[in-house]
Amino acid sequence: MKTNLKTLQNSSIVFAFLLVSAFFSAAAHGQILGFDVDFNSGNSTYADNFRAGSDVAVTTANTGLTWNATVGTGGSGGLSVTNTTTANIYYRPSPAGDTTSTFDFANLSAGATFTSTSDFLWSNSTATTLTVLTAGFTLTNNSTTEVSGGNALAGSIIRSGNSTVTLRMRNAGANANTLAFDQSTLTAGEWYRLSYQLTKAATINEFGYTVSLFSIGADGASAPVLFFDGTKSITITGTVTNSSFYGDSNAFFGYDIRNTNGISQVDNFVVVVPEPASASLMIIGLVMLALFLRQRGTVRTAYFHISTKQKRYGLSGEQARVGTSAPSMAIHI
Repeated sequence: MKTNLKTLQNSSIVFAFLLVSAFFSAAAHGQILGFDVDFNSGNSTYADNFRAGSDVAVTTANTGLTWNATVGTGGSGGLSVTNTTTANIYYRPSPAGDTTSTFDFANLSAGATFTSTSDFLWSNSTATTLTVLTAGFTLTNNSTTEVSGGNALAGSIIRSGNSTVTLRMRNAGANANTLAFDQSTLTAGEWYRLSYQLTKAATINEFGYTVSLFSIGADGASAPVLFFDGTKSITITGTVTNSSFYGDSNAFFGYDIRNTNGISQVDNFVVVVPEPASASLMIIGLVMLALFLRQRGTVRTAYFHISTKQKRYGLSGEQARVGTSAPSMAIHI
């Protein structure tokens, strides 16, 4: 009887480990499921992680973005924005291989949700010149305008020629949804967070989205609060149709950042996506493993480390991010 019980226990722990392993293998498309760049470790956190159109190295001259040790949230590293024209950048740490920097939409499970966040400092609430931050997926990285006007799925905030600021969902070079508010409700010198969620729907060629604006305080370190302009919360949701992305196996992620007395500094570029099915497998495996260890009495508590970013965005589904992060992290599964 003791032998049979021991055999059963050993089988249980093996099964639990297999389920945990399935979490990592179920989404194994050979490409990334996210990245986290906080610009805290020198210019290399910008120059080594991003490329301009057609895989050209990023410089101040061709992007209008300059790394600085003190312009990020909390006085940390970040990027100063002097660019006034369209000059997209793409997450691209290794130009030699797409697997280091592209997303496989085709093999993602229905229900998988990308969460992207980008922090920015708003410098002027009275100017009427163009300023924009757009972050999202593109089919190619062959030009400096793919995020801005190509076939992109992206979240965006823009002030264009007047005192109105507009939150936008961009689809295939056009606005799929917008929400306008007066820029006087923004505070000059404060940090904000553009949050963009994109969910692959079960319906073929369809995606759900949420684009939101959060306030994160004067130093960018406050707990995120959904921005309210006095009459409405600044968030938009809906669905879009895009057959090109739904089956795409090499989607890039890029940024269009322009400043003329508006978005003057940016920091903390993050994209994360969990797969619901594989995440469930991991949770089941962890529960079984914990029960087994408790039954054995040899280990009272089992810890499994999941990064703060994944926990916040992947398992809990929260849009907010707190704490500090590694200078650059690509999530490969």
